[in-house]
Amino acid sequence: MKLAIFDFDGTLLQKDTLPCLSKEWLRQGRSRLRCYSIWAAVLPVLLAYKLKLISRENMKGLAFKHFNRLYTGMSRSEIEEFFRQSYPYLKTHFNPAVLEEIESARRQGYYCVLVSGSYLELLTIIGLDLGMDTVLGAQLAYRHNVYDHRGDTRFVDGQAKRSMLLETFSDHEIDWQASRAYGDSLTDIYIMETVGEKIAVRPDPHLLDYADQNGWRIMG
Repeated sequence: MKLAIFDFDGTLLQKDTLPCLSKEWLRQGRSRLRCYSIWAAVLPVLLAYKLKLISRENMKGLAFKHFNRLYTGMSRSEIEEFFRQSYPYLKTHFNPAVLEEIESARRQGYYCVLVSGSYLELLTIIGLDLGMDTVLGAQLAYRHNVYDHRGDTRFVDGQAKRSMLLETFSDHEIDWQASRAYGDSLTDIYIMETVGEKIAVRPDPHLLDYADQNGWRIMG
C-alpha cells in the first residue's frame, strides 16, 4: 500500500481554520460575546508570535487551547452541526491544485490520508466529501456527550501527527518510499521525511528554503 498524505491548514485549506470558524460562528447567528471574548484571549498569543517571542507551533497550540472554549456547553451533535454548516464556506477556500492532486492520487491507486491538528469532527466531514480513505486529527474531549474544556483535548503538533500516522498504519504493509506527503510549513517535515516523495504547497519561508536545498517539488 502506498499513501498520499495531505495536510489541512495552509495546504488543502488556503486560510487558517480558526479565523474561518469564527466567521462562520458569527454568520450562523451564534453568540458574538462568546466569540469576541475568545479572540480577546487569543490576540495576545498572536502578538507574541508576531514579536517572535514564541514559535509558530507554540502559537498554534495556545490559540487552539483558547479557541476550544467556544464550544463550552455544546453537545457533540451541536458541535458537529456547527462544523457541517461551516463546511461550505471552508470549501470555497480549498486550494484547487491540491484538490486535483487528491483526485490524481486516487486514480493512481494511492490510499489518501488527511492529517491535521484541526478537529477530527470537522475533518471527518471533509474526508467524506473528498473521498479520503482515512482522516486523523485532534479529538475534542467530551463528558456525558458535552464538550469538557477541562478534558484531554490535545493540540496535535508535527511530531504528534507523525506518531498518529505511524500508529494508525502499524498493522499495514506500507511502501513508505513510494508514498507521498503534502505540507506547507516546517512543522510538516516530520511526516514529509517519512515518505519518498515530498511536495511543498505554498510553503512558508522556512519550508521553502528546506525544500529548495533538498530538491523537493514545490507547488504554488
